Order: sequence, then structure tokens, then C-alpha cells
Amino acid sequence: MKKKIIKSFSKRARSYDDYSFIQKNVNERLFNRLNLIKHDIKYLLEIGSGTGNLSQILCREFPGIDIVSIDLSHEMLKEHKQKNYSARCIQTKGEAPPFKNESFDTILSSLTLHWCDLDDNLFKRYSNLLRPNGLLLFSAAGPDTFREFRKCPESIYKKLRFNNFIDMHHYGDFMLNAKLKDPVVDSEFITLEFPSLKQLLKSLRLTGTNTTSIDHSQYLHKHEYQAIRDSLYNEVSDSFELTYEIIFGYALKEAKTLDKSGKLIPIKEVKKSKLEIP
Repeated sequence: MKKKIIKSFSKRARSYDDYSFIQKNVNERLFNRLNLIKHDIKYLLEIGSGTGNLSQILCREFPGIDIVSIDLSHEMLKEHKQKNYSARCIQTKGEAPPFKNESFDTILSSLTLHWCDLDDNLFKRYSNLLRPNGLLLFSAAGPDTFREFRKCPESIYKKLRFNNFIDMHHYGDFMLNAKLKDPVVDSEFITLEFPSLKQLLKSLRLTGTNTTSIDHSQYLHKHEYQAIRDSLYNEVSDSFELTYEIIFGYALKEAKTLDKSGKLIPIKEVKKSKLEIP
């Protein structure tokens, strides 16, 4: 599955920014939430940075902070480096960032965690990476994402093989089990309208966000394509609709009194990974 995800996003890296409408919208919403929290940021880890759109916002609004961006896709990180010359980009899995404990005061992730192997250990790892009073803030796709496709006949829906995104309450449990403090989760619905089904499917393909690589000319019969068209068409708006359920979550790491063995390590002292993108 990981190889499919990497291949899908790497293949679409150059087209990603032209079609990533939902991703850019969610980035803005996540940043607005960060502003409301009023958290002091110095050393930030971005998990699943893609082409660097969220990093651009952070660098613009918080000049001087130290940002490390990680992503599975080398091609995505190459695009990232072209627009964020000062960014530290490292190709690695979101499940295993190669940093020492308590290296960051903030961890951000936008529409990435649903591609990870989600369990308690993942959030415990993120908790370990945070300094005392550190902030974890993320967005992820919820189970009602792409709900319009469920109107399709069952045989067609199964053929499309969409991801089974988990409910927001699971994210709350993950944070609680990682002993993160005061976890909060909520969700918002965003519906995009497209002038044609072709444009809708193209947007999915060219952002790498569907692992089925939907292409009606190669994978769908004419009657299947028509069934999808009927399911997604809205007569009132005369458009084709696609809904995303966006889960937002945040929590803090409990403050503690550090002894000598718990000395904080500045991110500048973290050993440079050989995977870092030049």
C-alpha cells in the first residue's frame, strides 16, 4: 500500500498545485486554528508536507521559525524545495520521523495522517517528539469523504476501492492513549462543485489523492461511468459535487520538570539525516 501511495503522489507532483483545491483550503483552515490557539512556535515539524503549500504560509506568517518538513515522496519534496529554499526537507515515513525525543515544540500535519498506519504507537511517537507544553495539530479525511460515490451501485463502488477513513473519535482515543493533554477533535464538511464529471475525476487523479487512479476510458465501462455521473450530478446547482469530511484535532503535551537526563535538544543540533533533500 505504501508503494502505491508513493507512486501515486510522486507521479502527480508537478500537477499537484494546479488541482489541489481542497488541500489548499484545508491548509488555510488549519493555519487559522493555529492562530487561535496562540501557541509559541520556534521548532516545528510538518508531517506530510507535499509540495510545501502549508510551509509557505508558516514561513510568511511566522518568519524566523525553524521548520522541518517530511514526506514519503521525493518528487513532492523537490517541488517543495523550489518554492521554499530555506526549508529542511527530509524523505521519510510519517510513522517514524528520524529525530530525537523532545526536538519540537509544534507538530503540524495537514491531510496526511489517514495515509499512515494509524494506532496508539503513532501518536505516542509524536508525543515523544514534542517538548513539554508542545502542540500537536492536524487535519485528516473523515469517513464521509467522497460520500456521493456511495450512491453508485454497490458493484461499482467496490470496484473504485476508496480508502476507509476512520471516525474522528478514534483520533481522540489515540491522543488520550498517548497521554496527550486536553485533546479536541471536530469535523467540517467541504463540498466542491465541478462543471463536469471529467473535471472532478481529473482533479482526483492529478492530486494523487485516489489510489484507484480512476480513468473511465480505461477502467470503467460506459454504463458504469453513466452510473457515477448520475450519482454525483446535482440538478439544482447543475454541477457535479464531491464532499470531503475534514477532521481537525489538537492536543498538548503535559508539562513536566526536566532532570539532567531530559535535556532539550535544539533542532539545529539534530544530526543531519542522509535522506535530507539537497
